[in-house]
Amino acid sequence: MSKPHPDSPPNTPDNSGRPFSSGFQSPTSGCLCGSLPVGSLSANTLADTLKVSPLYKQQDSARWSAAAQAYRSSRAHSPTQDEKFSFEPIHVCAEPAIPQKIGHSRHISTRTPLSLEDIGSVNRRRHEMEGGVLSPIEDDIGPLELEAIAAVHELATEVEDISVSEMLPRTSDLIFVNVKTQEGQPYTLELTMKGWRIASSHTDCMNGDYTKVDLHIHYYQNARELLQFISPDHTTRFNECVAERLNQLVEGQAS
Repeated sequence: MSKPHPDSPPNTPDNSGRPFSSGFQSPTSGCLCGSLPVGSLSANTLADTLKVSPLYKQQDSARWSAAAQAYRSSRAHSPTQDEKFSFEPIHVCAEPAIPQKIGHSRHISTRTPLSLEDIGSVNRRRHEMEGGVLSPIEDDIGPLELEAIAAVHELATEVEDISVSEMLPRTSDLIFVNVKTQEGQPYTLELTMKGWRIASSHTDCMNGDYTKVDLHIHYYQNARELLQFISPDHTTRFNECVAERLNQLVEGQAS
């Protein structure tokens, strides 16, 4: 039996995860998904595994990974002014017309830990400066990705559920976040450099209620400010849950 040419591509795997010919191993045999049937994997997952994802998807993954690393690093140690996660590429010297107060934005972006309010403030300032047009980022850390990660992390204990939408569009200048308040009301929130707004009163939905236009046209500076509007009692409810849990622990130890 003749062997395939060494430069020829591997055979296409079948649903069992094995190649049609014994001359090659399955492309997935050396990765985590190698033990799973190819039919059980999504096209995107398989493409990522084989490192053949489209360029835009690779760039999307790189932005999220860099933003997540920046956020984790900021909460692990005190940063310096020249660290990689200084995500706001503002050069005051190159923009003499920028008000002096904008000059503090780099200092804000390097505080420890990074907070969603700080990140939101810098992004809103950048929107004012650049008119909503995102210029290339020197360190590849997406400003919106960083803000979304901070919001999900910091508001997780103040809502019933919060996560970045996997169904709606997700680009470098537009992210949707699903949130369910402690009152049980779901919302889809839209995040752009302009700020946060309520896109819909349903999960994974971009269509607002035309009878409540005012609800959808208002922009908030950060996610916490928006949460204060849609769930004004979230802090009280959270404190009540903590107190109830502590009482349960005390009663458990006493018994």
